Amino acid sequence: MGLIGTPGPSRQALRDGLERYGLAVAVEDDLHGFLGAGGREPVQVMLVDLHAMDDHGLDALPDLLALEGLPPVLFNEDAPAEHENVWMRRLAGKLAAIATPDAGGVEPAEPEPPQAPDYWVLGASFGGPEAVKRFLESIPEVPDAAFLLVQHIGDGFVDLLSAQLNRSTPFQVLPLVSGAILRPGHVHVMPVDRRLRLTEDHRVMLEPDPVGDRSYSPCIDAAMAEMARGFGPRAAAIVFSGMGDDGAEGARAIADAGGEVWAQDAGSCAISSMPDSAAETGVVSRRGSPEELARAMVQYLRAAAPL
Repeated sequence: MGLIGTPGPSRQALRDGLERYGLAVAVEDDLHGFLGAGGREPVQVMLVDLHAMDDHGLDALPDLLALEGLPPVLFNEDAPAEHENVWMRRLAGKLAAIATPDAGGVEPAEPEPPQAPDYWVLGASFGGPEAVKRFLESIPEVPDAAFLLVQHIGDGFVDLLSAQLNRSTPFQVLPLVSGAILRPGHVHVMPVDRRLRLTEDHRVMLEPDPVGDRSYSPCIDAAMAEMARGFGPRAAAIVFSGMGDDGAEGARAIADAGGEVWAQDAGSCAISSMPDSAAETGVVSRRGSPEELARAMVQYLRAAAPL
């Protein structure tokens, strides 16, 4: 296929996204460069990205459409970063259907997920804020991964915890809100009395959580299970200091989906029953202090990163 548009982040994001969904971009140029070359490159379909195109480029569109032998053309006006996975998959599906009409509108295959987990759930309770702070402070460079902090905490303290971690760690830390997307380099703090749901395009929906007889909130097990459902092997978890066994069932869900599960070691915990309970499930592959887990994560992500 051919990709015509203004050079910059939008066009690069389009190219990267389309190639993730199996489309080969054989020709890439701005509109005037394509017209100057005669517009005769053999491609099956042409995507013209109008996003960020100036008036000079828009004025040349009639010249493009007047070319003889021009393949089918699809126009795009949106920035891919605003729509993410579902929008990109649909765009790739339209282009594939135009290029190969006999395909019957079948969407392209999902891209292979990266080897390293993209999404890490940090589960913590008593002693957790200090342990998580030590963990985040010990990561020298913000990795290409998103973090969901599920900390048992009193109502009204989520904003305070987010502000404290935001000041003392290299991450952008903020309370999780409905409609958000879990973004790399961010730590999203789960609110109290809410249950996480992920939509088809991985946007966050927060629903009321009837805690019933539970003396803690939010529920780590429920958050881990939903992350495992939504992201499969791209989800991972670390269980930090805390009382009780919340996180043990969630650890099983993460592991069953193919993700990594780690836990803080007993010697560095204020109370170790929560990470100990996770370890008793048999799915925890690494234990250590917050600093050791941070160093291990850096090495793990580097080892799993594509060459």
